[in-house]
Order: sequence, then C-alpha cells, then structure tokens
Amino acid sequence: MLVALLMSLFLCQDPPPSPAPAPAEQQPAPAAPAEPAKPVEIWDDKTAKAAVDQFNKSMKATASMNERNKALESLAAGSNKLLLRPLAEVVEMDKSVVLKKRAAELLASQPAADANKTILKLLKNSRATSNHAVTAELIRALSRCGYVGPQWSQIDAMFERDYSTERIPVQEAMLELVEKHKERQALALLLRNLDEPKAANVDDASNPPAEYWEARFKAWRAWRAKVKDALFAITGQRFSTSQEAAAWLKQNPLK
Repeated sequence: MLVALLMSLFLCQDPPPSPAPAPAEQQPAPAAPAEPAKPVEIWDDKTAKAAVDQFNKSMKATASMNERNKALESLAAGSNKLLLRPLAEVVEMDKSVVLKKRAAELLASQPAADANKTILKLLKNSRATSNHAVTAELIRALSRCGYVGPQWSQIDAMFERDYSTERIPVQEAMLELVEKHKERQALALLLRNLDEPKAANVDDASNPPAEYWEARFKAWRAWRAKVKDALFAITGQRFSTSQEAAAWLKQNPLK
C-alpha cells in the first residue's frame, strides 16, 4: 500500500523544466548570402568617354587611395575599348598593389580582342609586372580574354624563372590557364614540376644550394594539385609521378 502511494506521488510531480535556450548573442548568426556579381554593361563610346573623363579628373596626383579606388570602381560597370588605356595606366603606374590588381581584373571585362593585346603588352612591361600578385591577375585576365596557343611562348618562361614564395601566385595563375585551355605546349613544364623536388646528386658541385630546394619544395607543395589537375585536363588521366605520365604519353601520344 505504501509503495502504491509513493508511486502515485512520483507520477503526479511536474516534469523537470526544459533547459533554457541559449541567449541570442550566444547563438551563431546565419551566414549572409553572397552578393551576386554585378553584370557588366556594353557602353557606347559616348558613355565610355564621359566615364573616362570623370575618372581622369578624380585620379589627380593628390587623390587618396580611397578616392582613386572610387574612381576605379566607377569603370567597373562598363565594357568599352576606351577603358583599356586608363585601366592599363593604373596597372602600370599606381602606387597601390590593391588598385593595380583590381585594374588588371577589370581589363578582363573589356572587349576581348582589344583587351588581349593590352594585357600582353603589360605582361612585357617590367613596371606592370614588378609585383607578382599583379602579374597573376594579368595572366588570369589573359586567360579570359581570347588567349590562344601561340601566346603561350610569351608567358611560359615566367613559371620556372624562380621558385620564390612571392612567385607562387603567378605559377598558380599559369596552371589555371593551362587547365582551362588544355594547353598541350605546357606538358614538358608540367612533367618537370610533377614530382617532389629534390637534388639528384647532393655531392655534385653544380647542384643548387639547400635554400633553392627548400623554396622550390614550398612552391611545389602549394600548387602540386594544380599540376595534376592541368595534366588531367590535357590527358584525361591522373598521374602520381612524371615517370608514370611520360610512360603513358609514350604509349598514347596526343593527337
């Protein structure tokens, strides 16, 4: 009887309160949706000339970086060959790497045939290519603006010029171009940079110093996946070593 009474008392008790929800400030805020890229309009010459005139007025010698950035962004919405010259001048002459990179990016939105010529000229200009991050943006712009195979010979030497950390963005941009355009002329370069870099004979007097191999290893580690992706784009095959890739190419020459 006592047991039954105790059980009835237990069942009649209110259930324990649910844990209070975490305060609003402790709950993660939902991620903001990414802003869609603004479409680029084809400007007629009159509209483009007016925009360039206003741009030139804003880009006075005493203009701050913020003012120059606003002026540059005023050209971002349009596409016309008249915009090529002011954008190229920013790439070559501006003091800010941020603005130089942005101008190089905007070159890719201009009429492809004209932009292609402008970008190639800038890639030969030591002032425009003095910063590797800017050079990388120019290569990406070239890839988007009518790149064709004969132009590979004008940029291929940039990849192996050196393996410094600063040059990694250039090498990555070149590998992206090779993958996108399935550039077969880059096959030898890809095979030379597929394997982990190491000295074949450490006792050879002509062997580069340890600093060279350390820098090359760091660069290779940064873009080795892009080398494999570029090879896959060209051959349709995945390779682990250059020996494996060379053997396959010998058995399956590309037509």
